[in-house]
Parts: sequence; structure tokens; C-alpha cells
Amino acid sequence: MPLEIQRHLVRRIRRRKISASQVDAILQWVLTEPEAPAGDWYKRFDDFILCGTGAYPKTVLEPGMKPFGIEL
Repeated sequence: MPLEIQRHLVRRIRRRKISASQVDAILQWVLTEPEAPAGDWYKRFDDFILCGTGAYPKTVLEPGMKPFGIEL
């Protein structure tokens, strides 16, 4: 993952107060090597939504925030 995307994700995780267990949920999901569409997508977790484009996750949304793209 490009460094710029990593930094952006870390900023969003901190700003949205995503817990260590929630970050672990993202990592566990990524380890399953999910296939993502070329365009925008999102994945719902219990307490947040992970959004991305193509192969890369790009941001984290809090409950109530509207995701865009295809739901995985």
C-alpha cells in the first residue's frame, strides 16, 4: 500500500477513534485477501465502515456516515 494512503488511513482511524480491536477486525479481513472491484467499495463492520477504491482501503467512516461504491 502506498505510504500516502497508509498515512491517510492512520489519520482517519485516530480521528474517528477506531479502537485496537476494530483495527484488528480490518487486519483479519484483509488477511482473507478479499477481491475488490476496480472502483469504489465499502465494507461494513460492527462499529464502522471501511471504504476503498480498487485494491486499497482509503478511509474509515463512523456509524451514520454514508458510504459510497459497491458494498462488499
